[in-house]
Parts: sequence; C-alpha cells; structure tokens
Amino acid sequence: FTDINHSHSPSHIFNNAAKEVLYHLDIYFSSQLQNAPLPLVDKGPAELLEEFLFQVPKERGAPPKRLNSLQELQLLEIMCNYFQEQTKDSVRQIIFSSLFSPQGNKADDSRMALLGKLVSMAVAVCRVPVLECAAFWLQRTPAVYCVRLARALVDDYCNLVPGSIQTLKQIFSASPRFCCQFITSVTALYDLSSGKYFQAVLHSK
Repeated sequence: FTDINHSHSPSHIFNNAAKEVLYHLDIYFSSQLQNAPLPLVDKGPAELLEEFLFQVPKERGAPPKRLNSLQELQLLEIMCNYFQEQTKDSVRQIIFSSLFSPQGNKADDSRMALLGKLVSMAVAVCRVPVLECAAFWLQRTPAVYCVRLARALVDDYCNLVPGSIQTLKQIFSASPRFCCQFITSVTALYDLSSGKYFQAVLHSK
C-alpha cells in the first residue's frame, strides 16, 4: 500500500485514483479471503480509503477536503460499476464493509453521506449487488447509523421528489433482503400505525 500512496499526485484525475484504490483493495481482500473467511481491515487499507475516497487530510488539524459535485458523481458511478462487475459475493461484502463500516473517527460523516448517495443511486438504477451489500451492512451496523441511511433514502424519495416513491417501492422485487432491513430501520423513524404519509412506501395503492 505504500506504493499506492506514492503513485498518487495532485495531477492524477480523481476518478482514475478512485478506480486504482478499488483495484488494489480488490486484490488485497481477494488474497486475504483465501487465508481467512473474515479478514480484518488493517491500518494501511483503512488510511488509504480515508485519504483518497473520503478526503480526510493526513496532517492533523488540516481542514477537511471536499469533493466537488462532478467528482462525487464520478465516484458513485465507479463504486456502482465495481460492485456490479465483481462476481464474488464475499469480495463485494468485505469491500463494502471496509468502505462504509463506521470507524468512530472524523471520516464517518463523509462515509455516511457517501453511503446514502450510493444506495440512493443503486435504488434509482436497480443495482442489486449494491442493495444486497447494503442489506448486510444494515444487519451488522449499530442502529444509529442504520437510521441515518434510512433517513437519507426517505429524504430522496419521499421528501425531495415525492413522485419518485414508486421507484423506492420497487426494491421489494429487486432485493427483498434490503427491503426488509430498510423497513426495520424506518420503524425507528416513523410510527407506522399513525397513518402518516410514509406508509405509502410500504403499501401499494
């Protein structure tokens, strides 16, 4: 991973750097999975992710960097394509976990914001592998983070563009596992017995 860090410079195009990070993580975890069913994410890969994907500065006290809108869209597309093209479920799961499992540090806000946008995109374009990974993430992650993801999807599909709620309802057939975990998280946000508008997500007209 030292070589990866040295290979990057400000002159590199952002999406090429993101692809390279995912490529090296894929190789790393594919190798690790041959030796252990649930490999741990060591310090090297974790720091690589935080620096290049979540824009956490290496220097202590330095202001956090932010992706511009184009870079963020490119990164989401790269991630969607990676998970769609990776055929080994075990590799997909460990990469997704390494990307988005909360670490209790300053990268978590960026991590959660990007996760919400990635899953929202996966719902919109029906990227089932991403939804399946998100389902396992919801199953294994503390409820406080699951609620944040659920709220992001509710905001996107119910509040910002109410007419898009039909797209959200289609996740039942696309990924029943994700649908189940999503509904579980939503129950922490809304009283589903109260007749509030969000029941439309769960019931067909």
